[in-house]
Amino acid sequence: EQFMAEVSTMGRTYHINLVRLYGFCFDPMMRALVYECMENGSLDNFLFHENSQERLEWEKLYDIAVGTAKGIAYLHEECQQRIIHYDIKPGNVLLDKNLNPKVADFGLAKLCNRGSSRLLLTNGRGTPGYAAPELWKPYPVTHKCDVYSFGMLLFEIVGRRRNFDENQTESRQWLPRWTWDMTQFDSHQNFF
Repeated sequence: EQFMAEVSTMGRTYHINLVRLYGFCFDPMMRALVYECMENGSLDNFLFHENSQERLEWEKLYDIAVGTAKGIAYLHEECQQRIIHYDIKPGNVLLDKNLNPKVADFGLAKLCNRGSSRLLLTNGRGTPGYAAPELWKPYPVTHKCDVYSFGMLLFEIVGRRRNFDENQTESRQWLPRWTWDMTQFDSHQNFF
C-alpha cells in the first residue's frame, strides 16, 4: 500500500524541488522505485554527521531551505489534488550534485481534494520529533502539518543539531524549547 501510494503520488508531479521518479517495478518478488540520482545524499548527512565532507555555508543552507519550501508549496498549492507529504525531515531532503534540494520519500503521502481541507487519519503518520502533534491524536489534520515539520527542519538548519538530543542536559534536549527559553532569558544574547 505504501509502495503504491508513492508511485501514484510521484507519477502525478513534476517540480524542480521534488525528486523525479523515472520508473518502478511491482513484481511479487521485487518492488523497486527508480529515482533520479542525487549525488550528495540527504541534508541529514550535512547537518548531523561529523565526518561529512564539507560544512555547508549559511547562504547554501538558506538556498536549501527556500528550495525545500518551494517543493512543499508546489505539493500544497499547485497540484490538481493537494498532496500532504507527512514526513518532512532532513533525511527526506535530497541534494543533487550542485546541492540543490529535492523533497523525497512520498510513502506516507495522501492526496486531498481542494474542497476538503481536513483529513481524519486512523493511525499516526510521520517521524516523531518532526510530525505535528495532531498527527498522533484523533483530530482532523490539514496540509499545515507539513508546515510544522518544515519548521522543525528550519530549527535544525539554524541550530545545526537535531531537534531532540538526549545527550544534552534536560533543559537543552528539545531544541525549540531551549531556543524559546534563550530568547526569553536575554533577547540580546547570541545563543547560536
